[in-house]
Amino acid sequence: MKKVGVFLSRMQPIHNAHLWMIENALKENDKVLVMIGSADKFGTERNPMPIDMRKQMVESAITEYFKNRNYLDSIKIITLSDWSSEENNDDKEWGRLIYYNVVGNMGVKEFSYYSSENPEMIKGWFEEELRERINFRFFSRENEFNGLSATKVREAILNNDDEFIKNNCPIEVFEKKKFIEAAMKFMR
Repeated sequence: MKKVGVFLSRMQPIHNAHLWMIENALKENDKVLVMIGSADKFGTERNPMPIDMRKQMVESAITEYFKNRNYLDSIKIITLSDWSSEENNDDKEWGRLIYYNVVGNMGVKEFSYYSSENPEMIKGWFEEELRERINFRFFSRENEFNGLSATKVREAILNNDDEFIKNNCPIEVFEKKKFIEAAMKFMR
């Protein structure tokens, strides 16, 4: 039976910590499903970039990052719309949506879920029956990534901090920073 890893993130935009998480999932699994979340969200402070822009950047960054590592055939990228608004969500419904998207896309009922988010929150998305089928792999943003987040990347883009962007993001983000900045200014 193939081992599957799952990484879900909004990637607003993708940064080096995302690539690190995907790489760790690849080292421990035969296949990895990368889920770009909040596909239906656009034009807000938390989700300024449209899904087509994010998906293109994620695909390009992953292709470039893993091109010499023989992992590309092991990665599947999909988009996932949110179940409800961020203010009013049914966590268990969200967990079922994630779970059944993994099952439908990867053909497995058991998998490892990689995250740097709050472990209690993530586990709370899934009913006990589903939690028993998921191997949760949590990493600390502070310990592993010096607190790197997409929020900090967006702030660096707005502040024209090219050094921060170059040091913490794939080249695709730096090359698209004007488009990202335009998306963020559009929402204001």
